[in-house]
Amino acid sequence: MGLFSKLFKNIKVRYVYGGPETRFAPFSKDAYEQETVRAVIDCIATHAAKAEAMHVILDSDGRIKEIKRNSPYAKLLNISPNPLMTGFDLKYKIITHLEDKTIAICYVKWDGVTPQAIIPISFNNFEVFALDGGGYAVQFTDYEGNQYTLNIEDLIVLRKFYNNMDVSGDGNAPIYNTLDMLKAANEGLMQAVSVANKVRGLLKQKKAMLSSADVKKSTDEFVARFNYAAEHGGVVGIDSMEEYTPIAITPWSATSDQFKDIRDSILRYWRISEPILTSNYTEEQGQAFYESVIGPLLIQLSQALTNALFTQREKDIGHRIIFNSASVMSASLQTRIKLLEATKLTGELTINERRELMGYPPVEGGDERLVSLNYIKATDQSKYQTGENESEETEEENGQNESN
Repeated sequence: MGLFSKLFKNIKVRYVYGGPETRFAPFSKDAYEQETVRAVIDCIATHAAKAEAMHVILDSDGRIKEIKRNSPYAKLLNISPNPLMTGFDLKYKIITHLEDKTIAICYVKWDGVTPQAIIPISFNNFEVFALDGGGYAVQFTDYEGNQYTLNIEDLIVLRKFYNNMDVSGDGNAPIYNTLDMLKAANEGLMQAVSVANKVRGLLKQKKAMLSSADVKKSTDEFVARFNYAAEHGGVVGIDSMEEYTPIAITPWSATSDQFKDIRDSILRYWRISEPILTSNYTEEQGQAFYESVIGPLLIQLSQALTNALFTQREKDIGHRIIFNSASVMSASLQTRIKLLEATKLTGELTINERRELMGYPPVEGGDERLVSLNYIKATDQSKYQTGENESEETEEENGQNESN
């Protein structure tokens, strides 16, 4: 856990161990060191980390009735979750751990009832223990061999490929064979290029019955002449008892199609396309990437944070952590302009939301929604046309005046 080790040493669980409950799925440390895998995970984590966390309160129908803009939860998740990270760093690392290990775990340090810090846990392995009196504790071993134990209710846990294991995801074992093939293909290419660059030709000695030592000595002398010629004019001098035949060795390795098939297997495993990976995608491709990969991650992160940061009572009255994905920001300028035109009279977007779509900073008072007065309820059309609604309002006002 590195720089956070001192913090974890001071944390004690409240109960006694009742015995080991489960272990996490094994993962390959080498996967993240592979170029394509790291590029894929970085792409997913970078896009997901752009989403902004919001603390909202829902009404009884599940609709947002309040956005708590000064919430300590939102500030923690978006600005400074701990002394070493920004909000972007936190979200990036959570998603990176999830994609690499198929489990991501963060510790929540509390100051009374308010979270003081959120710290992603980097671990080599961990075990979950059932505790006497109820509940669970998690014992971690970091990459330096140090062990730490935390109560599971103080942890944020996200999982991927959640099937066979009780706590963690099932790991990325299905892709390991593909990664081994890619590693073997890369090593084969390097060896082939190395041999092709070292073997230049065949030197035939016409002298009879030379010993092995004499053959080596004669070859070394020729190599010296060959290297001298390469530096001084390019002409190699040989005598009548020598014959030199250049050899052209073509490096052999996996074909480009084979490399592409292996790379495509990795991309399919993480459900990402080549245009997304190279940031050369169309609006439709970007939206598909969001819907299939980023959106589900944000829902998972939202639920995990909500469960960890709020009490059951707070959740019952509607407290939630959600993420405004800003997926439309990947849309083209033309699409954004059409969206602004379509919503300018209906009030779906505030002034600041409209400015954000065009990349402009917010303005004071820009969080108010403006609507056109030309719109009425469908059930009130006849009253609006005949003026009945206006006469009813006048009668009500007159009645109130008389009563006064």
